[in-house]
Amino acid sequence: MAQLPSSPDLNFMLLRLGICSYNNLESNAAQKRHIVSNDNCLCVDNFPLSDEYGEPEYKEALESREGSEIFGFLCESGMMPRPLWENYRIKMPSQLWEIVSPAVRVVEPLNGIKLEEMEPVKHKNQVSEAFNFLKDKLGPVCGAKVLHVLVPNLFVPWDTDIREHYELNVYDQDYSKFLEISKKEIIDVLTETQMTPKALRGAFYQRGWKPLTKLIDEFHIAKVRKLPPHFN
Repeated sequence: MAQLPSSPDLNFMLLRLGICSYNNLESNAAQKRHIVSNDNCLCVDNFPLSDEYGEPEYKEALESREGSEIFGFLCESGMMPRPLWENYRIKMPSQLWEIVSPAVRVVEPLNGIKLEEMEPVKHKNQVSEAFNFLKDKLGPVCGAKVLHVLVPNLFVPWDTDIREHYELNVYDQDYSKFLEISKKEIIDVLTETQMTPKALRGAFYQRGWKPLTKLIDEFHIAKVRKLPPHFN
């Protein structure tokens, strides 16, 4: 199992490069800017990013935290119709909500807890219970995405590539370790920059609407998948 990094694994510039590369994946406009000029780069010229980079399905899921919007977010992030249909026979928002609605009660003790304030010993059992509840019904990847929507300031999404990058398995203790690693990454950036969490969020997206957990996820996606222009 992976150990926590012994030295800072993430700094502000790497986070900038990761979010820039992530948004090149998501936005044709961003890709066009890089094609026109290597000097005109999101991470140099365009932060904080405007609503053009708002990921509407994700934003709607965060705002409503209900079946249809969460279903739309999962579809947009590549989770539907496969593997949920093949593995769990879920193809409609109502079927998903039958699973997610009880999970709202399971995660209730964790509401209000932020990743950077998480206490691994104190919150370990609650995190494990929430992860196992959804992993058994939706799988480890989709389950973590739903947890992120339900408690966005605490739970960090992952996928198979990210999990394997950190040499982790699919069990609850591995996901807890992943949260500890992500916590250290974001605290390293906050310590380096001396920014508040609110200011750091606002440095990347206008009105700072994306949680720190999503910023870390965007960095993970760009780094692990080696997304251009900064990680190819």
